[in-house]
Amino acid sequence: MSINDIKHMPIQERMQLMEVILDSFSNDEEEIKSPSWHQEILDERARHIEKYGVKTYTLEELKAKR
Repeated sequence: MSINDIKHMPIQERMQLMEVILDSFSNDEEEIKSPSWHQEILDERARHIEKYGVKTYTLEELKAKR
């Protein structure tokens, strides 16, 4: 399957294909390691939240705001 084949698929089929591909990663026996810069960004965001008192919401709170 080529990128051109994928581009010609209906969007719904492409979304399903993407879900199957993403699910396949969770079934791999090897752990996928995040790059070190991911942790740096998370640490920076945590400092920002602590410094500025950013309000955070749970998923349930966000859903309730709909």
